[in-house]
Amino acid sequence: MSKRWVDLITNGTRRPQRYAISLPVQFRTLDDAAWQEGRSENISRSGILFRAPHPLDVDAVIEMMFDLPAEMGGEPGAHVVCIAHIARVLPRATPEEPPLLAARIHDYRFVRGAADDVEG
Repeated sequence: MSKRWVDLITNGTRRPQRYAISLPVQFRTLDDAAWQEGRSENISRSGILFRAPHPLDVDAVIEMMFDLPAEMGGEPGAHVVCIAHIARVLPRATPEEPPLLAARIHDYRFVRGAADDVEG
């Protein structure tokens, strides 16, 4: 990751800057072979808030994939693969609303090229 991108998302603060960005995410628990679809609400260098089809347990470890848009920090768009854990499950406003999950990112890598290049 370029220093410019890190500086942009941390904004010189102790807490990384959050970006209110809606993008599709794929995720799965480490013991699950099937990927599930979700949608981000916001993202930072250290975490992601996303909607999922069903809640996950707090502390569940997940693998995630998503594509960062090119406009974030002026860097070329990148496919991100990361390991995270569910830090919080926020209450639903209505029973029909998809669960909102907060995941803390532990490790990530950028994959340049097609998402299909990632094994799994």
